[in-house]
Amino acid sequence: MKIFRSGILLFILLSGIGLSAQTSINSPYSRFGLGDLHGKNVNTALSGMGGISIGVSDPTMINPANPASYGALDSASFIFEVGIFADFTTLKTTTLSESGYYSSLAYIMMGFPITRWWRSSLGLLPFSKVGYDVDIVVEVEGFSNVENSIEGDGGLNQVYWGNAFKIGNNLRLGFNATYLFGEARRRSVINFPDSVFIFGTSSEARTRGSDFIFDYGIQYDIHINTKQKLTLGLIYANTFYLKATRSYLATTVFGADDESIGVILDTIAYDPEEKGTITLPDRLGFGFTYTNADSWLIGADFEWQNWKRFEGFGVLDSLENAWRFAVGGQYTPKHTSLSSLFTRMTYRIGFRYENSYINISNHQINEFGISFGLNFPLRKTRTTLDLGIEVGKMGTTKDKLIQENFINFTFGVAIDEHWFHKRKYQ
Repeated sequence: MKIFRSGILLFILLSGIGLSAQTSINSPYSRFGLGDLHGKNVNTALSGMGGISIGVSDPTMINPANPASYGALDSASFIFEVGIFADFTTLKTTTLSESGYYSSLAYIMMGFPITRWWRSSLGLLPFSKVGYDVDIVVEVEGFSNVENSIEGDGGLNQVYWGNAFKIGNNLRLGFNATYLFGEARRRSVINFPDSVFIFGTSSEARTRGSDFIFDYGIQYDIHINTKQKLTLGLIYANTFYLKATRSYLATTVFGADDESIGVILDTIAYDPEEKGTITLPDRLGFGFTYTNADSWLIGADFEWQNWKRFEGFGVLDSLENAWRFAVGGQYTPKHTSLSSLFTRMTYRIGFRYENSYINISNHQINEFGISFGLNFPLRKTRTTLDLGIEVGKMGTTKDKLIQENFINFTFGVAIDEHWFHKRKYQ
């Protein structure tokens, strides 16, 4: 019970940190839609395998991407997982290059049994992130240049409560009840730097959202022989309308730039509290894994989401439907306490490709990543350390667009303790 109390305390402490921290990613493409969506890398172990998750069911791993997977958790264990994330990004155009770095809390999750056929999980992780700061200069012949500075930050977080139910020996059904909350700020400043007689404009919008959403999952095991097993998985989330409030202020300014507001001369528009909804479109995915006892695993995922239906406050956005494909696997040479560390470690590799919901200048912005992972088991304990590394690219430099080259690092700790283990001696 000590690990349970410590896990609850750490969960509450880090929840406060996660809620108060500002997202500071560096991605101009996070300006569109809800920003950069979480879900590419659910946790450190899965991120090392390209983010495959829909068909993954592991008794020692919490996998909120498919809530049916909780049904595979050990009936006598309490599992606590926490991870941190670091990203190194280089933004490139045909003429310019700029590098940035940020780190954040990646996830906090716990999983435990309720009955012999019911498992549950709680967790905190990001849902979407907004973070960009871009200066655009347009040269106008015979007139002042036009300078537009746009910036944004914030995003949505999610706290989920997941449940899975075992039906027989091979079928698992599950759902996540998720509470979304957070705020995103977007600001735009237009200046005419070559003229003191033309005033600029500044506009800032803050959008706050909070509501419950649900997603569902199914997994089914097909036993090939005593060691090998094929697991099929399916996930679905229907359309939800997230309650939101937006404030908006547009002013005429003098001397404003991306660093300061400048002198406000006049108010163009002001709306302190507009209530509305943000549409989260339906999502469907399926995947599989093929496993050989505790030795190896291979799998693949395909996921699709109907982002053409996305709208905010009654206005449709120009987003495209998005899809994701991932393939990956892991290998553990030997699972005995007497083996060397290198043979007890788990080695992971994966690949993912995504067509995002962003389309600019007839270019649908795609993203791909190659990932690697390592699992380090600690002796005389069921605790493991996980490391995931992903190298990838998003976007293109064609038609004056921006290409993001990134290296992501994820470090996680998974604590697995017997919760209901009966002692033989008192």
